[in-house]
Amino acid sequence: MRGRLVIQPNCSAVQAFDKLGDLFEEKNTTCRIDGDTLVFTKKNALPQDKMSVFDSGTLQVGNGVLRYSMTSRALLACFLAPLFFFALGYTGVAVDKWRNPPEVAKAKAEAAKKRSLVKAEDVPMNPVDTLLHAPKPEKKKDGEEIGKRNRKPSMTTAYTYMGIFFALWIAGRILEHRLIHIRFRKRLAGDGAIAANGSMHEVDLMTGKAVQNAR
Repeated sequence: MRGRLVIQPNCSAVQAFDKLGDLFEEKNTTCRIDGDTLVFTKKNALPQDKMSVFDSGTLQVGNGVLRYSMTSRALLACFLAPLFFFALGYTGVAVDKWRNPPEVAKAKAEAAKKRSLVKAEDVPMNPVDTLLHAPKPEKKKDGEEIGKRNRKPSMTTAYTYMGIFFALWIAGRILEHRLIHIRFRKRLAGDGAIAANGSMHEVDLMTGKAVQNAR
């Protein structure tokens, strides 16, 4: 996940990283600052960590711009999961076709059709069942499948899970990027100014509203 944020031209890397410091002071987080670059890693981040979705990343400040590049195993898993379910579903269908070629599948279908024509009440009961007064088999309802042997592997379930994880990846990719961008912007604004659209703004402490710098 990469992005950039325009900040004050006179804001140094030390000042910028100082304002962002609380994000990298969480438990199980380590960071290293080398000049204008901050590198961080997170292992087993706690849920209350505002950057828990990210596992590592780099922030760089220069020429009035903060550039960041971060990675997330959670989002990567959501991105790769559709490929896994597609491979799983395709393998199941391929194995079923290999085990049941057209002639075998046709023979099984004819056998199943014949079995479906046999009514339960027409099958004589075992003498032992009669002696024990066992109940007669109930008549099957119309359209009821005979067990699970008629079910065949299909890609429908695989496509369903693929859609779910792909939607999670899209939503997470957009939402998490927006949230981290907002957090960076709020912290870098500090007590007053942050560059927005190439101009400087100040905050009115009485109203909390941004006003244009007249300088």
